[in-house]
Order: sequence, then structure tokens, then C-alpha cells
Amino acid sequence: MIKTSTQNELIQYVYNELAVDACEQLEAAFMHDDELAESCSELLQIQNLLDSALKTPHERTVQNILNYSKSLSLQS
Repeated sequence: MIKTSTQNELIQYVYNELAVDACEQLEAAFMHDDELAESCSELLQIQNLLDSALKTPHERTVQNILNYSKSLSLQS
């Protein structure tokens, strides 16, 4: 099982938030640890799926919220 600190580092790596030296160390570790490399690959796939799943609200929903907000400001 991968240590929690390593899991956090992997997440930071995937989102390009890891310091350069830590990034280089982690990339070197990928060469020697297949499980670590596989975990990183899975996180990258999950990130891609999440990014592609981003949705925007329906225009009618946005309009309902704006109308509701206007109605509250008119009551004041």
C-alpha cells in the first residue's frame, strides 16, 4: 500500500502543484516502483475523466436564479 504522504504527492504531481525537486524525485521513483507508476497513471486517467465531466447549468436554471435574486432585491 502506498503511504499517505506519497498519495498526497501523487495528487500534487498530477495537478502540477509539486515542487520541482520533489517532482524529479517522484519521477525517478516511477522508474523503480511499478505500483507507484500505476497509481499515478490511474490518477491521471481519473483527472481526465473529471475534467471531461464538467457541466454547466441549464440556461433556464440560471435564469430562474437570476429572477429569484432580482425579486429579493425588489422587496428590500
